[in-house]
Amino acid sequence: MENRIEIRAVRSVAAAVFVFFVGMSLYVHAQDAHLSQFYSSELTLNPALTGQFKGEHRGYLNYRAQWRSLIKTAPYETTILAYDRPMKRFGVGGYIMNNRAGSSGVNFLNLVLSGSYEVSIDPQRVHHLTTGLQLGVINKQYVPTTFDAQYDTTYGAPWFNETLPTGEIYQQLNYILPELNFGVFYYNAKRYATFNPYGGISGLHLTNPRETFFTDNNRLPLRVVAYGGSKIKIDKIYSVDANFLYMTQANNHELQVGAIVTYNIQGSNDNFFAGPYYRNKDAFVFHLGGTYEEYVIGLSYDFNTSSLSSVSHGRGGFELSVTYVKQKARYLPSIF
Repeated sequence: MENRIEIRAVRSVAAAVFVFFVGMSLYVHAQDAHLSQFYSSELTLNPALTGQFKGEHRGYLNYRAQWRSLIKTAPYETTILAYDRPMKRFGVGGYIMNNRAGSSGVNFLNLVLSGSYEVSIDPQRVHHLTTGLQLGVINKQYVPTTFDAQYDTTYGAPWFNETLPTGEIYQQLNYILPELNFGVFYYNAKRYATFNPYGGISGLHLTNPRETFFTDNNRLPLRVVAYGGSKIKIDKIYSVDANFLYMTQANNHELQVGAIVTYNIQGSNDNFFAGPYYRNKDAFVFHLGGTYEEYVIGLSYDFNTSSLSSVSHGRGGFELSVTYVKQKARYLPSIF
């Protein structure tokens, strides 16, 4: 009876939060950077995932370089450093994320503190419902580059005279925005089960702060993230983590679906994992990695399938993730 009440409460809270976030997204009109290995960067995915792992401490690095085949001098780069830990029913941590937009001179830096709290009370420790909140700042800066107005055929190669006016009027080139994120997450941790489902939803940039280098009233759009799936135990050697990620921000929508197959090495806690993902109308992504003692290393590559493939020749983005977990128990490349 108590478990049934617990499940009903989980569904009610999740449904209410989903309706709220989707409703909010209709009122806001720049897309944030994204990761192909989204499952390896829990704190940027959903604040409710803070501290939700088997271990004492966790630290991780994510690095993504995109469009190197198109932008020879400086690709689009995303770097994330994060740390979190569980504290009974709480989880605490934070992350630093830096996004450099190629050679455009635009750079975004996020500094965020993250916390979670488990609201579920299940004596069997099967059903878990957590909420999470993040507070921080976003620093956006722009170093002006050359513009069409500075093109000068008499100047000589590279034909841009930086002493000419750009024709652009900036209000500011460096500013700071408040960051407020909230999320809920549910996961099933029943031991020896064939299926362990999980899912959650988060809203990022809830304050919808004003952001502009000019004098207009542009706002940073709310981003809604929905993530879910299930761990599937096949036998003692093989397991699968099948999941999806859906994000919407202003007029941008992204859907990723795929699965990670894990091969556990008998007689040790180490494993190898690999699997395909597909990002709708954008890329086919292949993931490869492994766990060695307290480290998890993941590699992935995006094979571009969008309309840009004619010039990118299918080459999209490379990603590297390195996770360290001071563990109490075995750690798998999953969110819990």
